[in-house]
This record gives sequence, structure tokens and C-alpha cells, in this order.
Amino acid sequence: MPRKQDRPDRDAGVEPDKPEPAPAAAGTLVLPTPVQVPRPALLPAWLLILLAMTLAVGLVAGFALGSTRADEPAKASATRSPATQPTTAPPTSVVVRLTATSACLETAKRADQLIDLLVTNERDRVPRLLIAYNVASRQCRMDGAP
Repeated sequence: MPRKQDRPDRDAGVEPDKPEPAPAAAGTLVLPTPVQVPRPALLPAWLLILLAMTLAVGLVAGFALGSTRADEPAKASATRSPATQPTTAPPTSVVVRLTATSACLETAKRADQLIDLLVTNERDRVPRLLIAYNVASRQCRMDGAP
């Protein structure tokens, strides 16, 4: 029969079991022990001050450089001779004039009338005007289709 020392230890590398708490009497509630959560490391005060100062210096330097560069193009263009300035081509523009069909104009007019009737709470004329609006709207869509 093998001795205990001859057998390999199955629990090698495993922490030993913690002793179990004594069973509580019936009707009492046992609360688990609170686990302490590690607090996140806060940045030291000097590092926060250093970051704030770096940001302030960067903002001031950026503003100063930006304001001096804004003045440079005006000075540079004033010193150029007229012969070295590039000629500008006349602006080219394409004008596309869209025209609305009479059915679309009628649809817009009927829609305005419908909104006016609904706002003023004159609902007795709405059904008749709504039919005319639907007809004009359908015609406008057919005119706009390719």
C-alpha cells in the first residue's frame, strides 16, 4: 500500500481552504465581510498644475501666432507689384431656372387653404378641399416624374 508521501500531491499550488465560518443560529442573518476596493490613484497636485500651465501657455502662444499671421497676407499683397499679381478669371456661373408646373402651384395653394381651415377650426369645408388637394398633388408628382 502506497504511503501518503509516495503519492503526488493533488493540491500542490492551490491555496489551502479558508476555515468556514461557524454556522449561525436559525433566524440570524450572516453578512459577508466587506471587501475593500482599491481607490484609483490620484494625480499629484504638481502634475495637475503642470498640465494647466502647459495648456495656458499653448493657448496664449496659439492666439499670438494666429493674430500675427492674420495680418501678414494684407501686408504681403500691398508690397507686391501689379505685374506679379495673378490675373483673376471672370467667375463662371450656371443658372438653372426651375419652373413649377401649374399643378404644383395649385397643390401649394390648396395646402395653404387646408392649413388655414384646420387652424381656424372650420372643418366642414375640409373634405371637399382635401379631394382637390389630392388631385393636384397627384398631377404635380406625375409632371415631375422623368
